Amino acid sequence: MAENLKTVRTETADTTAQTRARREDERRVARPGPDGAAPAVDRRRKRRTIDDLVVPTRQTNMNAVRFGMQAVDIAAVLGVIALGIWQGYVGVNEKTILAPIIVSILGSAVFIFMMFFARAYRFPPTETIGAHVKTVFVAGLAALGVWLSTALIIRPDSFLPDALAQAGLCAIAVLLALHMLYSRQLQRLHAKGRLAPTVVMLGATDSARRIIEENAKTKELNIVAIFDERLARAPLNIYGVPVVGKIGDLLQWEGLPYVNRIVVTLPSAAAARKKDFVEKVRLLPNRIAYVADAFENLDHVKQRLAEIAEVSLNDITGNPKSGSHTALKRMTDIVIGSVALVVLAIPLGIIAIMIKRDSPGPVLFRQPRHGFNNRIFDVLKFRTMRTDQCDVKAERQTEANDPRITRLGRFIRKTSIDELPQLVNVIRGEMSLVGPRPHAVGMKTAGRDSIELVEEYAHRHKVKPGMTGWAQINGSRGPLHNGDDVQRRVQLDVEYIERSNIFWDLLIMAKTIPVMLGDRETIR
Repeated sequence: MAENLKTVRTETADTTAQTRARREDERRVARPGPDGAAPAVDRRRKRRTIDDLVVPTRQTNMNAVRFGMQAVDIAAVLGVIALGIWQGYVGVNEKTILAPIIVSILGSAVFIFMMFFARAYRFPPTETIGAHVKTVFVAGLAALGVWLSTALIIRPDSFLPDALAQAGLCAIAVLLALHMLYSRQLQRLHAKGRLAPTVVMLGATDSARRIIEENAKTKELNIVAIFDERLARAPLNIYGVPVVGKIGDLLQWEGLPYVNRIVVTLPSAAAARKKDFVEKVRLLPNRIAYVADAFENLDHVKQRLAEIAEVSLNDITGNPKSGSHTALKRMTDIVIGSVALVVLAIPLGIIAIMIKRDSPGPVLFRQPRHGFNNRIFDVLKFRTMRTDQCDVKAERQTEANDPRITRLGRFIRKTSIDELPQLVNVIRGEMSLVGPRPHAVGMKTAGRDSIELVEEYAHRHKVKPGMTGWAQINGSRGPLHNGDDVQRRVQLDVEYIERSNIFWDLLIMAKTIPVMLGDRETIR
């Protein structure tokens, strides 16, 4: 499904023709009624549909990028200052190395603090490289001034102002070079639409208009469409963002898995409609929020959109993990996954040869499965069934002594060796080492679609699926034969999502092998 999505970004409202069309729409739109909906309708031009919408399918978490840049800056500044202080102190003062170490750490802390204070890690889409470099330069000079002033006041025995000044100037030069590189790369990513969160809005209201108008200046969000149940009273577009259909159309839209946030913009006066909107989308894995009344009462939106969103948008489906968590988890996946692939390369090659000799057909089995936000990807496994009996849609779950499984397949399924090719999915970023196990698209349990058996089923897709997980080390492994099995797995998966952190992931990985080898009962 994802392969059929268009990869070209949505047209902006910056061209002359679009601007003229927007102004025509605005002249025809009356002030919102008591429920916040815009009542006017343009009957002279055709309304756009979900088939006209396009979203970026490759997206990057900006918070994780910021965390990575901060970590690089800390390491670089600490290294430069430590080297400068060391060269200035060693052989000059008859002191221990403790003084240079303390001075280096304190100096680095001052520089990084001033970078945070100057908001040098915001990187707004409209900021030019020159403006950002100026911010970094001013923050660096301020840090150098604070550092030298503090040293002059304290005047330790080992105080060498020349060494401190030279080290500080080198730190400023390094920060300037790094941030010029950051700015250029982030501008490329912004141009491709990979950094701004993709957003759709529910409700063609005045609140939606205010957000969209401010976003046209800041470009903090990629607002692709508006959905409203009262299309007969809604305009064709609001400030260039099309009103394309009803919520039912949103649920059927192929681009929905690539939407980062669904924002309900109805005011408190339309409480019944707001509740109805939320009920229709609350079980989606996408992050859902509604606009608070404080935002509705603002006459002029002058603050940056990100700040307004932080204050005025209340989440109703939980907050996402921090940028540090996302970055560390991805780093763990890449490092451990890569090392595991290298170490297991020869055993995996031997297993591939054995599969080829055991039965005719391909070595790997590819199966479409649901990933993050219900995105579809092909999971990789060693083939364990006869080629003509492979169940791609998992319509029939595995049973004891299943005749479809090959002789060698029984062994590698029992030991879960068939899952090891998923290390490739992990390195690609489609999966994580730890997370809810990905289920096949269209998987059935007791003759019914598994997703229909548990109301919160889609919540397990709020994170990337994993090779192992909290459910697997707690006994929920293998096929799901009834609704109770599905309910227990979803419950464990949601528990993991709510509590997950890097240390817990490492604990789950450590417990996986003993649990797997000691499990003699689970059918696999």
